[in-house]
Amino acid sequence: MDSHKIPFRELIASNPLARNSAIVFAGTMTANVLSYIYHLMMGRMLGPSGYGELSSLLSLLYIFTIPLLVTQTVLIKLVSGFKAHGEVGQAKSLFIKAVKVFEVVSLVGFPVILLAAPWVTSFLHLSSSTLFVYVYLLLIISLFIAVATSMLAGYQKFIWVSILGSVAILVKIVISVPMAGWRVSGVMLAAIMASLIACVLYILPLRFLMSVKRKPTHLKKRDTFGFAIPTLLTQLGITSLYTTDIILVRHFFDAQSSGLYAALAILGKIIFYASSAVPTVLFPIASERTALGSKTKKLIISAVGAVAVISIGITALYFLFPDLIVSLLFGNAYAGAGAMLGMFGIFLGLFSIANSIAVSCLAVGKIRIWLFCVAAALAQIVGVTIFHGTIAQVIYLNIAIAAVLTFGSAAYYLYEKIQPHHTGV
Repeated sequence: MDSHKIPFRELIASNPLARNSAIVFAGTMTANVLSYIYHLMMGRMLGPSGYGELSSLLSLLYIFTIPLLVTQTVLIKLVSGFKAHGEVGQAKSLFIKAVKVFEVVSLVGFPVILLAAPWVTSFLHLSSSTLFVYVYLLLIISLFIAVATSMLAGYQKFIWVSILGSVAILVKIVISVPMAGWRVSGVMLAAIMASLIACVLYILPLRFLMSVKRKPTHLKKRDTFGFAIPTLLTQLGITSLYTTDIILVRHFFDAQSSGLYAALAILGKIIFYASSAVPTVLFPIASERTALGSKTKKLIISAVGAVAVISIGITALYFLFPDLIVSLLFGNAYAGAGAMLGMFGIFLGLFSIANSIAVSCLAVGKIRIWLFCVAAALAQIVGVTIFHGTIAQVIYLNIAIAAVLTFGSAAYYLYEKIQPHHTGV
């Protein structure tokens, strides 16, 4: 039967990227809507000054979770290989080993956090050093969730990933609203409580893993670390690009301006989160195909193209209706942010495309992508430190860096050879 005669639903069902992207997109959009409801409610309840403080804390958390993102990426790639060869017992051993390692690291890191708290409090002008400790507690709780999510994604159980992600945010909203009466401290405590509840929920879909007997993984440390280290550096660069600017703006600008910038960042990230379903699904599928020696180029090009279409569409809306979008979502207190919303959309659109290319490179073993990501992150830090006369100046700098990263990463993907010892488990 010709492809143009096949019903649209059957085309989606027969394509794993399209099918799973549709599942993750639905779950991601639900989670994103709930997440934005959370941010909008906190923005209104805390005001620009309080919300700016909360955003700087959450940006710190995003940076701290870089090891989690790396762990997720590495685990998903390894588990995808186990799935390809039917090795559930090895996946169970990997899960247990990862949880144990994180427990030890968490205990070792806690004294360091206590020592660093006064300095961080001064740098970010926080109202209390306890807030920084709350960030670390959130990180510790997130460790288990990260490992559990990796197992589910590696086995392509995207329905569970989508449902649990949405439920976790909904629980956070329900707890945070009454706790916001205690300002930022109350909101952070609510996030900790919600994360603990999420940990319990993630046990449910992992029963398939717990019911099998453990088997040795036989992983080669050289190959595992050979992939983990470039992944760490890639994720460090990517995460830094959409978090460090918020922290630096918080440091260099007044509380009102940093609050407006935080609102821009949240609205801009709609682009990133709306398109994130595609690379989320792409990575385990491309990793599994690479482990089996199958071709991935057409799959990756279609995925990056989908991210580009989503990014362009949302950015166009930001240019057409900036003031309306800002006033509807954040209120009149953030009215000044509308003038730069479209430009911030360009930054996050380019960033989203670059991120999808970076994910593609890691999936197929083109691990030197880390050089581009780290260089871009360092350029942003140095650039904002030197050029921070106005908010507009920071945004234009971000656009330039994201554009260079996007086109540089695309050229690298097209011309770099795959590293053979990182193509599978």
